[in-house]
Amino acid sequence: MKFSNIAKVGQTIRAYDFKPMIGREDCFVEGVVEQVRNTEQGYMAYKITCTKDVFSGENQPKGKHSRVGKIVFVPHEVSFMEYDARIMNLSA
Repeated sequence: MKFSNIAKVGQTIRAYDFKPMIGREDCFVEGVVEQVRNTEQGYMAYKITCTKDVFSGENQPKGKHSRVGKIVFVPHEVSFMEYDARIMNLSA
C-alpha cells in the first residue's frame, strides 16, 4: 500500500480529495489519526477525526456541510487518480 507507513496513531495528516493544480483550488481534510485499520468495506485506511476541512480553497467551519469533528476514512491507496503527495504527515 502506497501510504501505509506515512503516519501513526496520534499524528496529524492532510489528505487531498483532488490533486492540487494550477487553476483549481485545493480540497483536503486534516485530522488526527485514531486508527490504522482495515475498514468494514475491506480496504486499509487511516481513521481520522477531522480538524480542518478545505473545499474549493475555502476553510469549511464546523457545521452541517463540514467534515470538521467527524470521522473520515482516508484510504492508504486508491486505484483512480493516485499521486505521490495525496497524503502528508503534518506531524513529522
